[in-house]
Amino acid sequence: MSELIEQGGVIIYPLLAASVIALAIIMERFFYFGRIRREIPDKIMQQVKNYLKNGEIAEAMRLFNHSKNPMHHILSSGILAWEKGYQEMEREMEEVKMIVFPRMERHLLMLHFIGKMSPSLGLLGTVTGMIKTFHFLSLNVESQLLAQGISEALITTALGLSISIPALAAYYFFMNKLEHVVTHSEKRELELIHYAQKLGDVHAQVQD
Repeated sequence: MSELIEQGGVIIYPLLAASVIALAIIMERFFYFGRIRREIPDKIMQQVKNYLKNGEIAEAMRLFNHSKNPMHHILSSGILAWEKGYQEMEREMEEVKMIVFPRMERHLLMLHFIGKMSPSLGLLGTVTGMIKTFHFLSLNVESQLLAQGISEALITTALGLSISIPALAAYYFFMNKLEHVVTHSEKRELELIHYAQKLGDVHAQVQD
């Protein structure tokens, strides 16, 4: 390993730093998304509706209280505003979404940047390595020094691609998970809002 670092030239150091950062982000986001269920089951939503219909708001909240799922936080805020009407519920859930969804995107832009930037750094290492090689050729030096420049070019290119491919793969994997959670969350929000609106219309008709 130390020999590869020595042969890789100056460009090897930012590439190694990028690889460490990318690995840390991938591991942190993997454990984060691993704790999040992709969907809220229909059974849970039906229980929530039954509790809300009977005015048992605390019981409905209890279904979501002990979860780190961002969807649960969003729906919980809507349930808390249940008695204020569906418009207030919608407003409360929109405010919470502005907090929890950016948390899901945390560090993903950096991962994307590393994935896009690493091949360019590797290419820069290729250029500097070839410059060294042609410089040694002009001096008519030994083949060992020529091999040093070529090694630098190949090592940085290979390392740049080795960082970029898994970083971009992980980025799109996490973005796919995020988009699914966002889409499903919005579906459940609308379901809860429409249910509140429906019950509100029924109560209004009864009072009339």
